[in-house]
Amino acid sequence: MLIHGYLTTALRGAAVSTLVVTALAACSNDSSSDGATPSPSASAAATTSPATAGATVPAEATDAKPEKLFFAADSPWNTPVDTSSTDPRSEALLKRAKESVGVIEQTDGGRPVTQYQTGEEGLFVNTTRWTTPVVQGGPSTVMRCRQADCGDQPPGGRLPVPADVDPDPRYDGWYSIIDEDGRYAYDLWRGRRESDGTISYQYMRRWSLAGAGFGKPQEVSARGSGLPLIGGLIRPGELQAGEISHALAISVPGAATGVFVRPASSTDGNGRSSSLPEGARIRLKADVVLRRATDPDTGKKIKLTAQQRRVGDAIVAALRTYGAIVVDRAAVPTLYAQRDVSSSLLVGNELQGLTLDDFEVVKLGSTYEYPATTTKAGQ
Repeated sequence: MLIHGYLTTALRGAAVSTLVVTALAACSNDSSSDGATPSPSASAAATTSPATAGATVPAEATDAKPEKLFFAADSPWNTPVDTSSTDPRSEALLKRAKESVGVIEQTDGGRPVTQYQTGEEGLFVNTTRWTTPVVQGGPSTVMRCRQADCGDQPPGGRLPVPADVDPDPRYDGWYSIIDEDGRYAYDLWRGRRESDGTISYQYMRRWSLAGAGFGKPQEVSARGSGLPLIGGLIRPGELQAGEISHALAISVPGAATGVFVRPASSTDGNGRSSSLPEGARIRLKADVVLRRATDPDTGKKIKLTAQQRRVGDAIVAALRTYGAIVVDRAAVPTLYAQRDVSSSLLVGNELQGLTLDDFEVVKLGSTYEYPATTTKAGQ
């Protein structure tokens, strides 16, 4: 008898990160975390970005410029890896990263047994579920912690938050607030809007947007890997410009349990300890091109619009040059887009023709145990 079933505990990480701003883009679609193919919406919405200081840019704009990068120029999020060495264990690490974890209850009263099931699901881009609203500007709002260990605290217990953009408690209540000066981002875990208009949460982590974009080993954040929610987001301005100049965030089914590599500072991986650790950087192989996915029900190729191919090509270019950093675990290999991105920009199935077999692991640094203090050098 299957107790939890394959993938159930992994659904948490099949997240989408979202950049939402004072004016939230209209959304008529959910990009599901289970890899289902959503239908394109006929509506197009204007989007606003904190990096554009409130300017509204229509989705149809053809003169859009890439958005301002988060974090320092030498941050792992902003450095290319197209010429970096490949880890000699790359193939084995990625094979184990595809394994979903299931627990089977023994009918004879024996101990539950962990089983691993290898999947071949294509790369999905979340746009609504498991995503992080990133907001800037709005009324000064009381921020209230609901537990003893609250993490960082905002100045005076308040942050500027728009009244019409809320955390979604169904998806860990992820929420990222950029302060008025654009210097810091405050990530919330289990955030929610209360009836009195305040926002409560169970943990907060402050990130300097001019900093490295990662913390010290054993530090935690709203993510299991200890990495920032805004790190590696696919953002509207980038899709409009057709240019992404940073590493992306990715979740995989079987991230290693108990170990991580930098820039991660912790892990919630539940795969084999010898699997791909959180914090690892993977990149698309140089000879891989964007392929159309096959519909599992009909066996036919999924047709992509010209716009889908355009943004798909931009994401592929970023994955070749900057790669993707493993930030969490997920039901299927999952990238993170800003929440409520108009479907005229991104649907979610653009890259489902690609699998983890199309990637290679950039040479790993030292591995760290979590929670522990032992460092395994030379790995």
